Amino acid sequence: MPGKKLKPPVRARTRALRTLQHQTLPSRVRAAIETEVWMRSLLARRTPLAARDARWATKDQVHDEAIGWFLRQQREAPLLEFPARRHGDEDLTFWIDSRLMQQVRRQAQRDGVKVSRFIEAALAAYARQHVPPDFTSFRDRVELEAERLYGRSHEALLPGAPRRGTA
Repeated sequence: MPGKKLKPPVRARTRALRTLQHQTLPSRVRAAIETEVWMRSLLARRTPLAARDARWATKDQVHDEAIGWFLRQQREAPLLEFPARRHGDEDLTFWIDSRLMQQVRRQAQRDGVKVSRFIEAALAAYARQHVPPDFTSFRDRVELEAERLYGRSHEALLPGAPRRGTA
């Protein structure tokens, strides 16, 4: 019918409640967040929480949890110094719950710091507190073993593998 507005797809409605954040992060913080998501994805099939909430093992969920946790920490014991951008930090773009982002903006303004530095501090503090070195070493071991197993049965498919019949 002309003039009738259609509802946007579910994904578009969901994204409308999220804010796109672009910033830099040290590689160690980025790797820690990726490790947390990796661990959750391993557990997702067996964890009752994951069965109730499909977002549990997503980067969006981990970013939201980290920022929410840090906002609560800041209310109780404010961080006095925030990280400065360093040479070699990696660019990263991700979605954050828009309500959390409003809180981040208010808190960052109160603390006299850029939003991106506040979010970096949030993700770094969360990683230190919630992603122990054991997680990273476990991930490294599993990935090495996966590479070994896969390489044994799919050697020709690995990037950089010599092609059979070529010299």
